[in-house]
Formats: sequence, C-alpha cells, structure tokens
Amino acid sequence: MEKEGLNIPLLFGKNVQKYRKLAGLTQMELSKRLDITQKHLSIIETGTQFASASLIERICEELKFSPAALFGEDLNQAYM
Repeated sequence: MEKEGLNIPLLFGKNVQKYRKLAGLTQMELSKRLDITQKHLSIIETGTQFASASLIERICEELKFSPAALFGEDLNQAYM
C-alpha cells in the first residue's frame, strides 16, 4: 500500500489551531494580533490556504513556537 503524500498546508493549519488553543486564544483574538481577518485565519487552519512567509513569522512570534513546531507532527516540540 502506498503512503499518502504529506499535506503541508493541512498539517500547518492543524498545528496553528492546536497551538492557538494551547495559548488560550480564539480565532478572533489571534487574527486581531496578526492583523488579518478571522476568516483568513480560519482558512489557514483548515489547510484551504497556506500562509505567507511573513505571516508564518508573525504566527510563530504570537504563539511563541518555532516554525519547525508548526510544521511538525509532535506537539511536544520546543518552545522558541
């Protein structure tokens, strides 16, 4: 059986959502901090759209996680 390809936007989005929730933030709160709409954050979290490099940087700063953590499959990755 062939292994399915890795869906980077979906993996990233799910991790953003998990880390946002761990930080105790709603989509509205994080989107305001990132200066984007709640809808934009929602489509990133669902993997429908991928974030730009500058937005990834801002997400990491706000959530206090390294970019590697947002692309990994393990929530026990190191904080920034």
